[in-house]
Amino acid sequence: MNAHSAPSIRFNPRFLAVGVALLAGAFLVPPLFRSALIALAIAAVVLAPLPGGTRGVVFSTMVGLATGIASVNLFAVGIFQGPITAEFGWSQTQYSIVTLVGTIVTVISSLYIGRLFDRQGVRRWALLCIVLFALALISLYWLTDSLVHFYLVFGLMPLIGAGTSSVAYSRVIARWFDRRRGQAFGAALAGIGIGGAVLSSLSQYLIGTVGWRGAYVGLGVLSLAVTLPIIFWKLKDSPADVNLGLDGVPLEPAGAKPAAPGAEEATVELPPQARLVGYTAAESRRLPRFWLMISAFLLLSCGIGGVLIPLVPILRAQGVTPEQAAAVQGALGLALIVGRAFAGFLMDRFFAPLIAAGILVFPMIGVTLLALDANGTTALIAAVCIGVAAGAELDVVAVLITRYFGNLAYAENYGWQYAAWTFGSGSAVIITNMVFDRLGTHTPALWVYVGLFVVSALLVLRLGAYPKLPEAAPAGSP
Repeated sequence: MNAHSAPSIRFNPRFLAVGVALLAGAFLVPPLFRSALIALAIAAVVLAPLPGGTRGVVFSTMVGLATGIASVNLFAVGIFQGPITAEFGWSQTQYSIVTLVGTIVTVISSLYIGRLFDRQGVRRWALLCIVLFALALISLYWLTDSLVHFYLVFGLMPLIGAGTSSVAYSRVIARWFDRRRGQAFGAALAGIGIGGAVLSSLSQYLIGTVGWRGAYVGLGVLSLAVTLPIIFWKLKDSPADVNLGLDGVPLEPAGAKPAAPGAEEATVELPPQARLVGYTAAESRRLPRFWLMISAFLLLSCGIGGVLIPLVPILRAQGVTPEQAAAVQGALGLALIVGRAFAGFLMDRFFAPLIAAGILVFPMIGVTLLALDANGTTALIAAVCIGVAAGAELDVVAVLITRYFGNLAYAENYGWQYAAWTFGSGSAVIITNMVFDRLGTHTPALWVYVGLFVVSALLVLRLGAYPKLPEAAPAGSP
């Protein structure tokens, strides 16, 4: 169990009612929008058990991630591939290089942008980056047939959209929560999966009605009209900005009588700065545990990225029909959201490395099924297993960083781990495709990925017990 007692769970009935209504509505809309409504229903349910004063900030990070750089790159870029390559005559390889460009820029920038967020906070940068990122999307309306033009825009996006990334938004959650940190991370980071469901449906609809150029404009307008006001209204760097302490506990006014002993949600006079604990980024990087964690997640990301991104081609090579492949990918997206939500819930209550190692059993099973030529129902099971692990990975990284290195330099430490994850997942896609081009099958690569999951689980288990983190209150901390 964690060193602190597990928080009790109380569900807000209004959020549960909204979730039920959205789920019921999912069966009344066209199939194109069904996954989006199911994803929103799950969002309402995962917000329901959070303390009332914290739901706004978690919801804002969820929306920010759903429409941010990660969701667009993971889910929208592939949808635009067909119409863009058809118009400009580009090859599939020429188009896919844009992912490599974005990966390289993300890996390099992630090593540094976290330091900026730790020192200056996230709110101001999130607002600025939402505007710049939206304008970059809108600018694609005027995309020419020059590949350099295409690569430059998507190479610039990780920089101007850094404030819309998980490095930024998860830093906010790390500063707002302690006992409910895993639960909050799970809810917030589920935004990427929710964005996948919503952006996929919206992009397909817009491309079919106004073309791919108009669809890019629509995505940009969505960020300006929906995301920007929500972030401006609800996102706060510190709970003290709304007179709250960690986990939404109200701060006690000066001279107030102490709360009754044993009251779980007792008010406390505890400035958030007093709860900044852990090591600086430089101190963290001198610890062997930091590099052990990077190694574990680098291997895990190779296995996940090498299967998740090219999943449809892998299934098609095994004889799965396009319709079945689409259904399998939809199931994977929903499993991703569920995995992300429940991983955080479990890590609040049990030793996080043990939960992380247990989660890795799922991709071992899923990729093994793929290596054995999964088809039909077994392909669906394989996708769900992979989706659960893919959904949990950012929760695991976020929680382990706060438990082993603290929240003092959270964003910078997360940026390093995220860079390793991005490098692993981005390079593994190329390896998977190279194996198929040379051997005519993905199977050898799939078995290698199963082995990587095993090694990653063993490395995570070697992290050891949570250390006692030093307290710190740096001057000027937001």
